[in-house]
Amino acid sequence: MEVFAFSFALGVLAPIAVLWPLERFFPANPSQPFWRPDSRLDVLYWLSLPVLRGALAALAAIPAIALGLFSEHELAHGFGPLSRQPGWLQAIEFLVLFDLICYWAHRTFHGPRLWKFHAIHHSSPQLDWLSTVRHHPVNEIVMRIGQSLPVLLLGFSPTVLAWCLPLVTVHSLLIHSNLKWTFGPLGYVLVSPAFHHWHHTSQSEGIDKNFAEICPLWDRLFGTYYFPNHLPEKYGIHDLAFPDRFFGQIAYPFRRAVKGD
Repeated sequence: MEVFAFSFALGVLAPIAVLWPLERFFPANPSQPFWRPDSRLDVLYWLSLPVLRGALAALAAIPAIALGLFSEHELAHGFGPLSRQPGWLQAIEFLVLFDLICYWAHRTFHGPRLWKFHAIHHSSPQLDWLSTVRHHPVNEIVMRIGQSLPVLLLGFSPTVLAWCLPLVTVHSLLIHSNLKWTFGPLGYVLVSPAFHHWHHTSQSEGIDKNFAEICPLWDRLFGTYYFPNHLPEKYGIHDLAFPDRFFGQIAYPFRRAVKGD
């Protein structure tokens, strides 16, 4: 119950109470409206994805117990030497591993086979915290499994994950916000809104750059770092045939390619 309350406070109440006001005082794009023409679409994604995530968690736990991969105790508390470490150390190790997995999974979704699923997340021509959750279900399923399964198989305590993931979620909301913050010197080790805005630009110099979600050192290490001293002017994707309705976007990756796609 405490973890649920913590998750709800950070994932729902904090953005509404904090991020919207901050976007008004420190906007990256001052002319961007408080309520975008496609904000209603993002609300639909916001309402549907928690249901999908809950179903994924249940579906992952049931076969794991049925097949004898984990006992109920191991699912609740972890196992092996990693689970016996102090919680703070597990949290640090989890965040490093989680971010490395996210980096490469993110790059994979920018490849030709999976791009149409990920394009939904990039489709908003204006960026703010509400657009964070615009994800195709396939993108969400693959990313969630890819992020969670390795750390669970290694034996990390699920309790540590349950406390860390809301913080990761809030950071994700922050870096998608309509904010111009760079985080100053801290920006060398923590992804900032200004840094992540370049990942969402439709300008050629920012395409396929800045994949890291927590620490930009991964981008420096793997050659995808791009952070000039100004913000991008354009966001979104180049597909003029991209649908603007919820179910059209869900079907979009399954359309047969046509001339001009």
